[in-house]
Amino acid sequence: MVVVLTKFPVKPEHARAYAEHLKEAVSGFTIENQPGFRQMRLMMATNMPDNGEGKIFVIETVWEDMESFAAYTQSDAFKKSHEKTPPHDWFTGRPSVETYETIE
Repeated sequence: MVVVLTKFPVKPEHARAYAEHLKEAVSGFTIENQPGFRQMRLMMATNMPDNGEGKIFVIETVWEDMESFAAYTQSDAFKKSHEKTPPHDWFTGRPSVETYETIE
């Protein structure tokens, strides 16, 4: 199994709007129909105490293997899910992608 974490650093004043954007973005396409897809979670970091530096949002997806994830990144579903991106000024930096293989 492969776990992919896509992380987005969001300014505090845009956190609520970005959370809504994520929910809408994932409801608009059918990642669950992609070969090798297992699950997805949308997460927002809880800064305790709030450091005022923004929130990290994470999209976690789980795939059968790296080939399935790579194929998804070339699919129409992937392109459609990235058509409507929020303004750049919502973010404190660039998104990052981390991939992990599970240890069995």
